[in-house]
Amino acid sequence: MAGLLISSCSPSADPAPEAPAKPAPANPAAQSEAPVEPMTAVAPEAVVETLSPEAAATLAASEEDPSAAPPPPATPEFDFEDVRRKAEILASRPFQTPPGIPKEAAALDYDGYRRIQLRQDAAFWKDSSDKFRILPDPRGYLFNYAVRLNFVEEGEEVARPYSADDFNFYDLPLPDEAKRLLGFAGFRVVTPLNIAGKWDELISFRGASFFRALGAGNLYGASARGISIGTASPEGEQFPYFREFWLQKPAPGTDTIRIYALLDGESITGAYEFSVTPGVETKMQITATLFPRKALSTVGISPLTSMYFFSPHDIRKHPNDFRPAVHDSEGLSIQMYNGEWVWRPLFNPKTLQESVLADRPPLGFGLVQRKRDFDDYSDIEAGYHHRPTVWVQPKAGWGEGQLVLVEIPTVNEYNDNIVAYWKPKTAWQPGTAYTVSYDMKWSLLTSSVPDVATVAETFAGVKPAATQQLFVIDYEQIPEALVNGVEADISTSAGKILNPVIKTNPETGKIRLSFELEAQNIDVAELRALLTKGGKPITETWLYRWRKE
Repeated sequence: MAGLLISSCSPSADPAPEAPAKPAPANPAAQSEAPVEPMTAVAPEAVVETLSPEAAATLAASEEDPSAAPPPPATPEFDFEDVRRKAEILASRPFQTPPGIPKEAAALDYDGYRRIQLRQDAAFWKDSSDKFRILPDPRGYLFNYAVRLNFVEEGEEVARPYSADDFNFYDLPLPDEAKRLLGFAGFRVVTPLNIAGKWDELISFRGASFFRALGAGNLYGASARGISIGTASPEGEQFPYFREFWLQKPAPGTDTIRIYALLDGESITGAYEFSVTPGVETKMQITATLFPRKALSTVGISPLTSMYFFSPHDIRKHPNDFRPAVHDSEGLSIQMYNGEWVWRPLFNPKTLQESVLADRPPLGFGLVQRKRDFDDYSDIEAGYHHRPTVWVQPKAGWGEGQLVLVEIPTVNEYNDNIVAYWKPKTAWQPGTAYTVSYDMKWSLLTSSVPDVATVAETFAGVKPAATQQLFVIDYEQIPEALVNGVEADISTSAGKILNPVIKTNPETGKIRLSFELEAQNIDVAELRALLTKGGKPITETWLYRWRKE
């Protein structure tokens, strides 16, 4: 099973919540015969750099006097290197907890926070950009950390300070002093994404290092983060945050906006560059250089987060909801380093679960929303059929490690409970810079199309009048010439596979694979299935974790 690992565990302590609670919608694997590895699929080496002499001297000085650190040198025109130097110097100083939020603003509930509205004439670039405008967001509710916003205009760094006059607070019970001290929590970028002349949200940065983007026709769903530290670890999770941003003003007619960000946290700092191009498929190019303050063995590169509550592929059904499915993402799709395609349905487990699904950097992976019909969810308010698929393509600096999927129990649809990320094999060390880069796509479409038939539907239950677990997998259309002589390749880590059957559904024309699992005296089984012809795969590799409920 080249490049594919399956493991399970229930850590002794739940991690910190993945993201602020969401509002209620009403208010709002391996192949049988592995192919030759393509030249382009070689795992990229980790990019590490020793500290510069200036930063090394700063580090030594800061051990005696943290305030002795000199400012980072400036380049002729402000760019990523300037942010990198700021992060490098910042890592040599002890982390300082950011100032708190006025208590009246922290006491706002979700509805109250949403009543704080940016005045129409306070949008940034409203008179000077034909493609992008910036809408700053204030602190309040769950968004406590103040961030600094800057522009880069003609190569120069220009600070944009917070002003309470930019916002309408209506009748909210906030004293003038609280309004004055509120500060920015983040910002949104808007652009004519769907209809010419109409300004739609493109990307939002708010809360720790979280960000969310949209392709045309999307509604906000899955999120991404700059970095994760300690996800699913017994010690608990840390949430480094973007403390400062620089937005480079695009030239007229430019379709791409560039954003720089400075990350800070208890154990790490970092510099980020985001190049964002809106469209049917919104594309992002991301480069980051990270500077650990201490040894870190639980780093997560390009963490994706989402919500999965229930769907027909669950063994444990949800009896009290009228909707057939509720999720922002239904599965994790992976294109392995050797080209194999893997589909892993997501779960809402009774206890926290962690799975390792690859041991070499994949060609791509993503949290995917495949079902795009309203009837798949029947939810007018939430619009789950419009939630984006998020696809990550690793580039430089990932090195050896593991692709990790974490599934956290949730009792509702308002909390993100799914996390997928790349965990480096070797602990990151202080005094070293780690540079990674990757592309990210957000879209209603499948960003990278498998060259094999994909899983259209998974159903799970118990065989009538029996104790065996029954699994049914429907595949998207398979050419008739491939159906004759097709074989099922099914395996389990425990228990016994019984009665595999391959049929053509006369109503839909789709190929259906069904089989049973004899699961007596076992608590968990890792299932794997695919269809082959002549020993070669013609479908994705389907993975499923069965647990005794």
